Amino acid sequence: MNQPSKPRTAQAHGHWWGARAEDWAAVQEATARPAYEAVLAKAGVGAGTRYCDLGCGAGMAASLAAGRGARVSGLDAAAPLLAIARRRTPDGDFHLGEIEQLPFADAAFDVVTGFNAFQFAADPGAALREARRIARPGGSVAIVTWGPSAGMEAAGVIAALAPLLPPAPPGAPWPFALSDEAALRAFAEAGGLRPAEMFD
Repeated sequence: MNQPSKPRTAQAHGHWWGARAEDWAAVQEATARPAYEAVLAKAGVGAGTRYCDLGCGAGMAASLAAGRGARVSGLDAAAPLLAIARRRTPDGDFHLGEIEQLPFADAAFDVVTGFNAFQFAADPGAALREARRIARPGGSVAIVTWGPSAGMEAAGVIAALAPLLPPAPPGAPWPFALSDEAALRAFAEAGGLRPAEMFD
């Protein structure tokens, strides 16, 4: 007898994440711009870089990378967010799909990023292994996550909103699971990565 397949990230949450896509892009997304710019600079994204953002949302990071001359791709679980990403970067290659099963070839990218993406995946380990698969040997995979929740204003907001939020995808560790440095290093190493640098 076949076992039912484990729900994947897009299956479980894509409709929730895309519900107010224009509001997200107009208001909230810009708060992450300093992180996008810092990671793109650290990874040396520039002319000709093959860049992929996983959980790309409305595509601000991809747009910034394209502005640096990169050839950009992205994947997200929410079609309304991808519509904004495609509008911002018409030459980008954006896909609706599962972060645990990427539609990209092996070693296709120089730089792969996941901004607050992996800890929301239904299977974070599988998602990270896929990120490693699509990065070329010697390329970069950047895992960007929130810092420790103690004293963080956003943590209080999330706690207050918890009763209104949809349940996490089955198996997902949820927002602050990778915030501890030791946990993040262990996660990266379990995914076959060699942590090179951590910065705040």
